[in-house]
Parts: sequence; structure tokens; C-alpha cells
Amino acid sequence: MGLSGATTTSFAHIPNNTKPQWWKDSGLRRNVLHCAGVCLCPFYLGYDQSLLAGLQAIPGWQTYFGRPTGTYLGIIAASIFLPALIVAFVADYLCTAFGRKKIIYVGSLLIVIGGVFNALSQSGGQFMGARVIIGTGGAITKVAAPALLQEIAHPRYRGTIGTLYYSFYYFGSLTAASMCIAGLYIKSEWTWRLPCMIQIVGPFFVMALLITAPESPRWLAKKGRHEEARAVLVKHHANGDDEDPLVEWQFGEMLSALQAEAKVGQASYMDFFKTPGNRKRLWINCLLGLASNWVGNGIITYYLAPVLRTVGITAPDVILSINVGYAAWNWMCSFIAGTNSERLGRRFLWLACNIGMAVSFGFVMALSGIFAQTGNSAVGIAVVPFLFVVHFFYDIGYITMNYSYTVEIMSPSMRTKGLALYIFFNNLGNAFNQFVNPIALAALTWKYYAVYIAIDLFIAVIVYFYFPETAKMSIEEISMILDYPLKDGRQRVLEVMEERRAAEQDELARTKDMDEEGKLEVSHIEERK
Repeated sequence: MGLSGATTTSFAHIPNNTKPQWWKDSGLRRNVLHCAGVCLCPFYLGYDQSLLAGLQAIPGWQTYFGRPTGTYLGIIAASIFLPALIVAFVADYLCTAFGRKKIIYVGSLLIVIGGVFNALSQSGGQFMGARVIIGTGGAITKVAAPALLQEIAHPRYRGTIGTLYYSFYYFGSLTAASMCIAGLYIKSEWTWRLPCMIQIVGPFFVMALLITAPESPRWLAKKGRHEEARAVLVKHHANGDDEDPLVEWQFGEMLSALQAEAKVGQASYMDFFKTPGNRKRLWINCLLGLASNWVGNGIITYYLAPVLRTVGITAPDVILSINVGYAAWNWMCSFIAGTNSERLGRRFLWLACNIGMAVSFGFVMALSGIFAQTGNSAVGIAVVPFLFVVHFFYDIGYITMNYSYTVEIMSPSMRTKGLALYIFFNNLGNAFNQFVNPIALAALTWKYYAVYIAIDLFIAVIVYFYFPETAKMSIEEISMILDYPLKDGRQRVLEVMEERRAAEQDELARTKDMDEEGKLEVSHIEERK
């Protein structure tokens, strides 16, 4: 387990000027540190979701904001997601024009500003306004960060690091849950203001860790800055070895993919409708955006306190303690799944995730219904471990792969556009879901879980018939896989990439021969003179 580079890949045989273990190699340690900085971008959202769940258990926050419930609570929860409906597309333009790294800084700075205003809010309107600023910055980083991560990570570790990206969401969640417990014992308005203020810690660390990080070599190459792109690979993937075979292989694959795209012309959102492969990328992307918040996770994450109250658990310290344990559990589950994603495979994790959630929600629904009928406290308490089981299955799929899978299946020039669309549908679904959940939960109570059981089973069927396996492939190879049938897509991609590399070698040899002939002709002319 861990960031092991020992898996069999299409490039496993290529020599590389790095040590097998990343922690023993200075260049790889630097690369992993930069990747960790990018992975901290979801900290703000994990912090926010656990924060709002925790604040609902803090009497001081409830009193200050008039004990929000129903529609009012739904609007507060949804306010952080609404900006992304527009901002995600602006972020795509900014990432395409100015690069990934700079835009991460812009988004992180906005999260810091929003976090400060959130902690100093004097009214419900200000509290929601601050959350809108946080959501704006978050939408920007959610487009830029996954793209930069996949494009700067060393190829041996890209698959694993990519699936670990969103697990850091739970680092934020665990921090917020712990701060809410601390806030419970503060006898002033800082009982809730302090937990709100700590939200700025994550983006501060993002900016600090990325100071020495490179810009995406794929973006540099796309802009025609080939020497700079190659220099990034030489420095960060080969410890400065300018003739490293793995660097040459990466650079060749990168240029091949860009040259293939250049024949199509300038990328636009309309390209998603032009080919069967792009249409598959589009609907899988949109499905994952909606599904990541429509499989039942939101009802537990944001509304843990109301859910626990429906089964008789009402003490603030007990609710907050469960919130801490819940966050720690989720981080552990997503981290273990992420570090094993290359070994287990994406399809297995997607299927286990959705089927497991459906079965687990069945137990939650049954136990909640029995408690509602009998009032038996033991039955109510029995619901709690099954909430943990539900999120175990959610973590191994939607936390581990939601962003990484979206980035992987996109072609280089469509990558941030795909992320923008994913985030649009993700936040559209989340905003609607978080608005509806407290209303539906109050009206239907335990019967509401049946909706999510049906959705989870439906998505499992879709995964089985349409989602390709992407483990143990380079990002350029994965970006082509949806252009071929599910059954033999992997093999077809490897064959095409091999043909491209062979054609490039032939072209280089032909160019070299022409140069040699030119030199020979010049030498004959000189001799005759």
C-alpha cells in the first residue's frame, strides 16, 4: 500500500533517472510535495461541509442565526455551490489563457477572503455572502487543481496521486469537526466564529507549497513553449538528466496528443458533440457531476445532526464526537482506496461503491423505520454504524475517483472544459440537493432513503456497461480510451500510441537523413570550389 511505482504499466520498462522509492529521491520528494499542495485544494470544501454539520450542533450558532431549519438552512448550505454554475466556465478560460498554477492562487486567495468574512459575519445574509465568496474561489481551484495535479505528477505515481486528490477533502472535514468540539466549550460568539476562521488554513498551505511548483508541461507545450515544457519534465521527473528515456517518452506522447488535436482545430465546448468518443466523455462527465451528490452522501454529510436527531441522538457533544469519528473514518477509507486504486482498478471501485451504498442504505432505511415505529433507542443507535458503512462505499468511488476519472478521460485541450462542465453539474446537483434534503427529510423522514437506493442501483448498471478501465495507463493513453469500444479499448489505444511513436521515429530519421544529405551536398560544392 502507498505510493508504489511497482505496478505494471505501458511505460514500466522505460529507464528513468530516479530511485524506485519516491522518499529516497530528491526530485520525486519535491514532486510529491507539490502534488500534496495541489491535493490540499479540496480542504476548504471538506472543512465547510463538516463545519456546517458541526455548527448545527453548537447552541451559540443556532441562537445567533435564529435556529435555521428547512428552506433557510437549505439556502445557507446551497449558497457555497451556486457561484460555480458560472465561475467554473470562467475558470476554464483563465486556465487555458494563463495556466493552471496562477489560477489556483487566485482561487485560494478568494477562499481566504471569504473565510475571514464568514467568521466575522454579523447576520445571516453576511454569512451566506461570505460562503458565496468561498464558493467562487473553490470553483476556480476545482477546475485548475485536478488538471495541474495530473499534468505535473510523475507518471509512476500519477494514477495513485490523482485518486488521492479528493481524499484531502476529509482532512478539512476532520479539522472542522475537531474545531467545532473545541468551539463548544468557548463561552462567547467565538464558539462558532473560531471554527469558521480556521477554514483559511488550508488555502494558505496550498499557496505556500506551490511556490516552487512548475506550471503544467502540457499547458506550456500547448502554448508552443516546448523547451520550457521539456525542461519541467527533465527537472521534476528525471533529476535534471536531459537525455532521460522516460522524459523522452513522455514528451513524445505529449506532442503526439497535441499534434493529433491540432488537426481538429481550436477546442470549444461544441467539440463534445462532434464525435462518438467526445459525446461519451460529455455524458459520463455530466453523470458523475450529478451523481457525486445524488447518491445519498449529502443527506449525511451536511445534515448529520438532523439525521441523528431522527434516531434519538440529540446531545451536542455526542453529535460532534460522532462528526469527528465520521470525518476520521472517511479520510482513512478514501486514503486506503486511493493508494490501492491502480491495483484494484477503477471499474471494480465504481461498481463496489454504488452497489455497496444501495445495500447499506437499505439497512439504514429499515432500522430508521423500526425506530420511528417503536422508539427503541437501541435500534436508533444501530443506525450510526451503518451511516459509516454507507460512506465507506461512497469514499472508495466518488471521493477517490470523481475528479481523477473526469480528468483522465478528457483530451489535453478539453481537460479544463471537461472539469468546468463537471463542476457545473456537480454544484447544480449539490445546490438543489442541499436545498431539497432538509425539506424532504422533514416530510418523509426514513422513507427518503428509498430514493437514493434506486439512484445507486441505476448508476451501478451504467458503470457496468459504459465505464472503461483506466488503471495502469498514462494520461495521454487514457485520454483516447473512449474513442474505442469498451471491450478492446485499452489494447487499441496502446496500438495507436505505438504506431504514432513509430511514425515519429521515422520522421525524425528522415529529417536527419535530409540534413545529412544537405551537409554532404554543401561539402561537394566546397570541394569543387
